[in-house]
Amino acid sequence: MINILCPVDVKTGGTELLHQLAFQLNQLNVRAQIVYYGKDSNVKPVRAFEKYINNNWIKESEVSESDKNIFIIPETGLSEFNKFNHGKKYIWWLSVDNFYGSGFNGYKRINDMLRKTGIYHSIGGIIKGRIKNYKKEIKSADFHLFQSYYADNFLSENGIPENKRTYLSDYINDLYVEKSTTALEHLRSNVVLYNPKKGFNFTQKIINQSPSWIKWVPLINMSNEEVYQNLISGKLYIDFGNHPGKDRFPREAAISGCCILTDKKGSAAYHKDVPILEKYKFEDKDENINQIIERMEFCLTNYSAAINDFKEYREYIKQEKQTFKNDVSRIFK
Repeated sequence: MINILCPVDVKTGGTELLHQLAFQLNQLNVRAQIVYYGKDSNVKPVRAFEKYINNNWIKESEVSESDKNIFIIPETGLSEFNKFNHGKKYIWWLSVDNFYGSGFNGYKRINDMLRKTGIYHSIGGIIKGRIKNYKKEIKSADFHLFQSYYADNFLSENGIPENKRTYLSDYINDLYVEKSTTALEHLRSNVVLYNPKKGFNFTQKIINQSPSWIKWVPLINMSNEEVYQNLISGKLYIDFGNHPGKDRFPREAAISGCCILTDKKGSAAYHKDVPILEKYKFEDKDENINQIIERMEFCLTNYSAAINDFKEYREYIKQEKQTFKNDVSRIFK
């Protein structure tokens, strides 16, 4: 039995991916179930995830120990690692930064690497006494799965050999892909879209210095349909926040017909994770703001030309679900 650990009552892209893995394994006739942890009463799947698992889920306290078990543990769930005494244990790195922020310290070079390419959380964690060293658990894991090449680099930097790690990423909602052709034909205006929950301080500087003819729309407090309508009506999506893994928002925006600008932090620093031209990636430094605005203006005033620069990215996104299926079969069959 493949037991996929998941925090109970949490609805994110990461927890959805855990359920999607369970679904795909069962489609391949590989027995898999979700194991919910975090509490032991009133446990049930998030309604949106029921379609993936039906009744293929249990509480952590209901796990039957067996040497034939495989446990897949997300990187933020390593507190559960030592609760199982039999079977193999795989860690699935859905992010790097989120794990680091959840409580980790002790690997050489990790501080420098995260300062350069990701988010840096250690000070707050140390002050609050939340840092726990999971070095032993990480080293003793039988295998590591990584959702991004940013995470693969993290593992390589910290001594996990190549034969103990492999790629297993994710895919965006089918609806975005199915509507991608008509989305490209949609009438658009000079709108720049952004997620105010990420990198807002730097984004605000760009907004303040940009020309008045550019309209800014924050993607917040909207239904899924409202977000989609904005994505097919705007011309550009920018993301100058941290990229703890392969984020879904830039992909959803790109497949919906937006040009994309990102920073160079986290997974955005890796072309394999965010395969867009380098001229659309900038370090989030004040001295780059004028260049960023120039690139934005190019995308808005020359949209029909600029959008062609993202054709390969859109094709890459369209293939992600099949890649996921192939990788699940390769790893677990």
